Amino acid sequence: MAQSMEMSETSIEEYTEKMRERYARMTGRKARGKLLDELIAITSWERKHANKVLLGKRRPKGRRGKRGAPVRYGNDLTEALKTCWFAMEQPCGKRMKDMLPLWARHLDCPEEIRDQLVLISAASIDRLLRGFKVTAGKKIRPPKPASAVKALVEVRAQSWETSEVGWTEVDTVAHCGGDMGGDFIWTLTSVEIASGWTELRAVWNRGQQASFEGLESIWESQPFDLLGVDSDNGGEFLNFHLYD
Repeated sequence: MAQSMEMSETSIEEYTEKMRERYARMTGRKARGKLLDELIAITSWERKHANKVLLGKRRPKGRRGKRGAPVRYGNDLTEALKTCWFAMEQPCGKRMKDMLPLWARHLDCPEEIRDQLVLISAASIDRLLRGFKVTAGKKIRPPKPASAVKALVEVRAQSWETSEVGWTEVDTVAHCGGDMGGDFIWTLTSVEIASGWTELRAVWNRGQQASFEGLESIWESQPFDLLGVDSDNGGEFLNFHLYD
């Protein structure tokens, strides 16, 4: 142990390099075991770590431990992460890691990059995207609902009686090509629950007035009376245009 503390990092690296060369020339298990015992006695490393160092699978540790993790990911992986990050609507690393195995299947990239996307850690995702997130800008948020309207809108907590035709669900879908910046078309979708009757309208930027006009067009075209509308609480739906 005293010998290990006196050795500098450079000395440890030089010593282990020579030990690796000796270890590679040996073929007998007993001879290799003695060499491993010698390395452990000099460095005071754990046996598992010492064995990996001799096999070249791990970098030697000096007195201060390892000096930074080796570079594992290249520019191709970073570009793939950027593409997925935008398409996923800019999640954090922890959320992105859980989604990547599914998204990686459909990404146009080499198999090696796809495998790395599946295995990469949340910390590595945040580290690789850190500089990019600063310049990418924030994702486009839906219009904020007016708090006064939220107090007026009736909320149904129980399940709907879907055997009666007229109860609809509405939502929007972005056609942005994975980039939420700028102006683009949204599809306004309405589905009647009992019959499955579906109506679609193109809406520019899903503004409140444009979304309302799209909904009016849908309701005029439906061959049944409208009994209720189920939507999320985005401002494109929760506003005075629609409430009135």
